[in-house]
Amino acid sequence: MKKWIGISISVLALLGIAVFVLFNFTNVFQAGEDESLNNYVSQYESGEYAEIYESLSEETQAEYSAEDVTERYENLYEDLGVESREISNLELNEESSTDFHKIYEGDWSLATGYGELNRDIELSLLYDEDENDWHLEWTPDMIIPGLGSHVLDFNFTNGERGEIQDQSGEPLAFNGHKEVVGFVAGEVDEDDLTALSDELGISEESLESTFNQDWIGEGMFVPVKETHRFSEEDKSDFEEHNLQVREQPAREYVLDEAAFHLLGYVGGVNAEELEASDYLSEGDMTGKRGLEQLYDERLQPKSGYEIAITDNNGNVVETLFSEEAKDGSDIVLTIDSELQEIIYSEMEEDSGSSVALDPDNGDMLATVSYPSPSPYDFMFGISQNDLEELQNDDENPLVGKFNRTTSPGSTQKILSALVALNTDGFERDATREITGKSWQKDDSWGGYNVNRYHVEDGEFDLDRAITSSDNIYFAQTMLELGGERFTEGMQALGIGEEYDTDYPIYTSQVANEEPIENEVLLADSAYGQGELLISPIQITSIYAGVINGGDIYVPHILADSEDEVQVGNIAGEDDLDYLESAMRSVVTDYHADDMERDYASFAGKTGTSENKMSQDTRGSETGWFIGYDQDSKDMVLSLYADDVEDRGMSEYSAQKFADIQDAYRAGEE
Repeated sequence: MKKWIGISISVLALLGIAVFVLFNFTNVFQAGEDESLNNYVSQYESGEYAEIYESLSEETQAEYSAEDVTERYENLYEDLGVESREISNLELNEESSTDFHKIYEGDWSLATGYGELNRDIELSLLYDEDENDWHLEWTPDMIIPGLGSHVLDFNFTNGERGEIQDQSGEPLAFNGHKEVVGFVAGEVDEDDLTALSDELGISEESLESTFNQDWIGEGMFVPVKETHRFSEEDKSDFEEHNLQVREQPAREYVLDEAAFHLLGYVGGVNAEELEASDYLSEGDMTGKRGLEQLYDERLQPKSGYEIAITDNNGNVVETLFSEEAKDGSDIVLTIDSELQEIIYSEMEEDSGSSVALDPDNGDMLATVSYPSPSPYDFMFGISQNDLEELQNDDENPLVGKFNRTTSPGSTQKILSALVALNTDGFERDATREITGKSWQKDDSWGGYNVNRYHVEDGEFDLDRAITSSDNIYFAQTMLELGGERFTEGMQALGIGEEYDTDYPIYTSQVANEEPIENEVLLADSAYGQGELLISPIQITSIYAGVINGGDIYVPHILADSEDEVQVGNIAGEDDLDYLESAMRSVVTDYHADDMERDYASFAGKTGTSENKMSQDTRGSETGWFIGYDQDSKDMVLSLYADDVEDRGMSEYSAQKFADIQDAYRAGEE
C-alpha cells in the first residue's frame, strides 16, 4: 500500500513540474508575441522605419532590401504629406492562427495632406524556433493596405488663372502664350548659338554654358530666352542659325504699358511669398503688383489631383484621393479699356497721372500712370542695367501715381470754395479789390508774397476768382475764415479720412500738423500749395460730388463692388450750380481755343503746382486739369503732367484733356 502511495506522489510531483514548466513557457511565448506586435505598432506610428526593418526575419530581409522598406515608407508618406498614422483595435484571428503563426486584424488610418485613409489591416507574426522569437511577416501592404506589388501614382492637373476683364467683359489680363527661342540638341553647333549673342542680348560665355549643360540629351529642346513676342527680324535670324521659336503658356496683357500700374504682372512664387501665404504652393504663379497681387487669391486656380494605386500597366486599381482642378475666378472691372489706352497714348511722353470716374456711382473708368514699363520686362527677366535705368529715371516710371498723394495745385480752389460756401457769414457775391501781381498780409511775412499768374486788377467775387484762378482772393478769404475752419471744412470733404476701397488710395492730408496755425501756410493751402496732399483718385471723386448733386462716392474698380457714399450733401444745390457755372467759364473765358468743341460743353478747373526751394527761384511746374462735359455729365476726368513750365503751363493740360476727349469721342462714332 505504501508503495502505491509513493508512486502516486511521484507522479503527481512530475505532473506538477510539467504544468509549471508549460505554464511558464506559454507565458514567455505569449510575451514574445505581444512584444513583437507592440514594437511594430509603436515603431510604425513613430515613423521609425529603419527599426522596423531591423526587426524583420532573415527571410523577409532577403526578399526586401532596407531601401524597399525604409525608403518606400519615407518617400510615399512624404509625397502624401502624412501627418499621423495609427494602428488600433488589433484582435487575434484564432481561426486563421496556429501556435507558431498568428494573424491579427485591426484598424489602420493615415492622416495625409489630401485627407484621411481608413482601412482594415492584417498583421502576420511568425515564430522563429532558432531565434526563439517572433517576427513580423512584412509586405508592402504594411505601407498601405492593398498596395501589394502595385505602385502609387500621383496625377496632378492645373486650373486656369482667372481673367481680369474690363467693364464689357473683354480681357485685360488673360492666359495666352509667350515665345521661347531655343535649340534641339544635336541639330545646332555651338558656333551657331554664340553667333546670336547680340540678337539674344546674352553673352557668348553664358550661351556656351547653356549649350554644354550636363543634363542635355540628344534631341532635347533647350530653351535659351523667352519673351512675349520676338520680332520677325529676330525670328529670321534664329532660323538662319537653326534655332527654333516655340510657344508656351503665359499670362498676357492687352494694354501692355498702359495698364502696368493698374494690373501689375505675375511671376513664380518666392520663398517670402510662400511663408506669408496660406494658399500658395511651390511652383505657383502669383501676382507681383497691382490687381494681380491685390486679388491674387481670388484669381488663383486650384490644382486638381488623382492619387491612385495602379498596376504595372498603369491601370487604376483603386483611387485613394481625387479632386477636380478649378479655374480661378474672373474679375470684372469698371475700367473702360479704350479710354485707358487713349489716355496713355496721349500722355505717354509725359510724367504724371490721369483718372476718369463715373460721377453717379464712383466707378473708376480709367486709372493711368505715365510713363510706365511693360509687364513683360519683369515677367521674362530684366537686366540689372535696365532695372537701374528705370529706378534712376526722373519721371519715375516704376511709381504708380494715380493713387498716391500729391499737390493738387489750383484744382484745390474748388475745394476751398466749398469750404467757404459751407461757412456761415461767407457771401459768394461779395467782392474784393485786388491789384498787382503780388500780395502779403503785412510786414510780418517778411519777403514772402502770394503771387498770381493772371494779373487782372478789379473787383473779384468767388465766381471771378475761380474763373481766373486768382491766388490772392483765395488766400485772403481763407485767412479771414481761419486755419481751424479751413481744416474742419477740408476734413468734412473727406480729406484725411481713410477710404475703404477695393483699390488702395493713399490717405490725404490738409497739413503736416492740423489745424493750420501758420498764416503763410494757410494762405498757400487755400490755393493748393502748402502741405496739401491729395491723390488724383480722391480729388476726382470730390469733383464728381460737385456735378452729381452733392455726394462723394467711394471710388471703386470692381464691377461687383456696391456703390457707397463716402461724404454726402457736400453743398446746397444752388451753390453746386454756382460752382458748375464758374467751371464752365474757366473754359469759355480762358481756354476756348484749347477746349471748345461743337460736340460738348466742357467745364472744369485748371491748376498749377510749383516745386521750388524758395520764392526767388523758378521751380518745375505741374499742370492740372479736372473737367467734364456739362451736356452729359457721365464722366469726370482729371490729369496732371509734370514739367509744363515751358509748355504752356495749365494750358498744356487743358489741351491734353480736349485731345483725349476728341480721341475717345471719335472711337464712339
